[in-house]
Amino acid sequence: MDRTERVTLTNMCMITANHQILVLDRKDPTWPGLTFPGGHVEAHESFHDAVVREVKEETNLTITDPRLCGLKQFYDDQNQRYLVFFYIATKFQGTVKSSPEGNLTWMTQEELLTHQLAENFDRDLLVYFDQTRQEHLLDGERDEPF
Repeated sequence: MDRTERVTLTNMCMITANHQILVLDRKDPTWPGLTFPGGHVEAHESFHDAVVREVKEETNLTITDPRLCGLKQFYDDQNQRYLVFFYIATKFQGTVKSSPEGNLTWMTQEELLTHQLAENFDRDLLVYFDQTRQEHLLDGERDEPF
């Protein structure tokens, strides 16, 4: 029995400072709305290095000591597994600069929840904000953080 499958590996990072969260308003028409910076893990790249690189590319910030806090998994339109590793970073250097991915804004958690979020991102936030949850599973029949 083959125990391997094709998997897309990605990350997303909630950056916080002074009770505010750095939010990305994505321009991508396939997943528009507010979310956190992040992107794909490249071949032979560690998950840590990938989240540091993606945050730098999308925000101009260099994060240190990002903490893995959970994950999301679902199957894409080609029925291949898609994993998103969720990180939190509180230490960084640099000045925020928007990228072609979208505009960046600092918001409180309360402000974030009143804006147009990317699809299913409200469920992702449960993993970030509720330390008893570690995973968001989307599989067609289920859409639940646990």
